[in-house]
Amino acid sequence: MQHFGTGHGLAVLGVFLLSSSSGCTIKATLDTTTDGTTEFLSSSTGKAWWTEDGLVKRGEQARAFVATNQDNLLQEIAQGHGEYVHAFGTILGVPSHQQVRFQRLIQNQYPVLVEIPLALGNDQLNRFIGHVQQTWNRSASSNL
Repeated sequence: MQHFGTGHGLAVLGVFLLSSSSGCTIKATLDTTTDGTTEFLSSSTGKAWWTEDGLVKRGEQARAFVATNQDNLLQEIAQGHGEYVHAFGTILGVPSHQQVRFQRLIQNQYPVLVEIPLALGNDQLNRFIGHVQQTWNRSASSNL
């Protein structure tokens, strides 16, 4: 059966035109974005975070989460709530009934956290996560 539907033929033609045009800025933009992300993850983590199957290794979830979601996470920390900061708390083991308290607590730490240059790699990611964990642990132990 050699019949191709009109939609399929148009899609193939579109891909051909995009790939053969000399001003293919979409591909260049995608390549630049992908290269930048890959370069950051490769230079800051190497293969340390990932299994051979492409999954995040046990114990590396917090670093991987902060590195890949840092802009949204910092924005929500500043606001004191949101799905990214909630997910971050969950990754750190904050019980669901204490999430609101956790989010308010780290909101108070925003001035310190925003100054940590996360793009510099694992040392800064560890510093960021460590500061959040220490703040949470101090708060939890003072409420016993």
